[in-house]
Amino acid sequence: MTDSLASTTVEQPTQRPWYLRLQESRGLLLFLVSAAQMLDIINVASVTITLPAILEDVQFEVNQLQCRALQGMGAGFTIPSALAILTTTFPVGPERTKALAVFGGSGAAGSVVGVLLGGILGDTIGWRWIFRLTAIIGFALAILAVAVIPASKGVSLNNDRRVDYGGLFSFTLGIVAIVYYLSEGPGAGWAKARTLAPFVVGVVLLAIFVIIQFKIDYPIMPPRIWKSRRLVASVISIAAISAAMNALIFFSSLTFQNVMGYSPLTTALCYLVHGIGAIVAVAALTKLVTFVRTKIIMVVGWFFFIASGILFAQIQSDSSYWSIAFPALILNFLGMAPVWLACQINAVMDAADEDQGVVGSVYNSALQIGGPIGIAITNVIAEQRNPLGTKGAALLAGYRAAFYAVAIISGVGLLMTILLAANQDPPKMREGKLSENPEEAAAVAMAPKQESQEVVDQDLEIGIAKPESLTSTASFHDGKFEYSEKLSVKGEDVASNLTIAAADRT
Repeated sequence: MTDSLASTTVEQPTQRPWYLRLQESRGLLLFLVSAAQMLDIINVASVTITLPAILEDVQFEVNQLQCRALQGMGAGFTIPSALAILTTTFPVGPERTKALAVFGGSGAAGSVVGVLLGGILGDTIGWRWIFRLTAIIGFALAILAVAVIPASKGVSLNNDRRVDYGGLFSFTLGIVAIVYYLSEGPGAGWAKARTLAPFVVGVVLLAIFVIIQFKIDYPIMPPRIWKSRRLVASVISIAAISAAMNALIFFSSLTFQNVMGYSPLTTALCYLVHGIGAIVAVAALTKLVTFVRTKIIMVVGWFFFIASGILFAQIQSDSSYWSIAFPALILNFLGMAPVWLACQINAVMDAADEDQGVVGSVYNSALQIGGPIGIAITNVIAEQRNPLGTKGAALLAGYRAAFYAVAIISGVGLLMTILLAANQDPPKMREGKLSENPEEAAAVAMAPKQESQEVVDQDLEIGIAKPESLTSTASFHDGKFEYSEKLSVKGEDVASNLTIAAADRT
């Protein structure tokens, strides 16, 4: 018997068409899901800037904005799916943190584009073009999504395709009924049948929803996901920050236009510092979260946010933008960015791959529900001090009360963060420690080279003899992974690559 080393060369697979290779680009996929997030924020920000003109043209009152719930339907489909795609594409650790930071930063960029778009269009060709333009962009993104998003992402562990229609409708209708009560209560009366009946129905529907989730084996919101303390804290915190943020932007926009006499375009320019600052803050926080616990980051952020609400409440009809509004907006983005980013990271941290979609849906539901509830609560408070027909500087009494309410909502968020947020972050969040398991770290390191790994696997299946030993090492240096393998055949070391040396025994 003789031993010799033979070389077996693997043929490179035939290159696929360019439009099929789009699905292999994780960068393009990140761009697409971030653009979806950005478009959602543009829709909200641009409408908020032109809201006084819209209300005047369609002859609506502030408490007649239930139709804006339709805007949340698109986000209800896109944002949870986007989060699920990100979390199943990018491994836990710095790589996912950076992807989520880009995703969050796109929201901040959307606020800049949204306020500018609303201001420019509102002052020129009209606010209706906001909806036309965003519809065109949404259609283009939908076409790109067909080419970029893979038809499947691995094999799901859940083969049950039944839909929890009971939970879906009971939750949706319950939330809508309660928001309706908060919106209509000030004008129609809190104890009137017109408003009280929907409120009772909403509470009953939400109770039915909870019962359904525990009774059936295919719930839309599996109770097991609530075992994650990070998810619970993130959902409550993002609902609070969304409520406070939407209310502050809403009433500051009304203050700029109805009290200080700014045009929609001038109002839009006022928010530039907020949007640009949020982008810079998110980029800086991406590095910070690898060294500082997310709970500490969130607590500090809440203090900044509370300060911004209190400072906005000091505004006067003759105040200059630079004296009150400008520093208040700086405090606001310094508070919003830390809480927002930490919530995004922690919400999906403990979820299994098969639960990423539903966790993303829960997170987005809290985000979307928080906004209208925050505006409804602060509007109730403002209307108590601003009787119907109040105009000009007299509106400040109600607006100030609304800003103080924003500070109180933020204080509740701070308290919930202190009580509920996890005191420690998992080690896998820290740079250079993606996993305690070396084999898992190696797998993560090789993840971007999936096609090459499949080729090697094919070689091992076509009859090449197995080596006597295999040594693999994975390390992380200067932001890059280094992965190496060494095959030992009859005491001789052979490199592992597309050309594999194996023992040919005759």
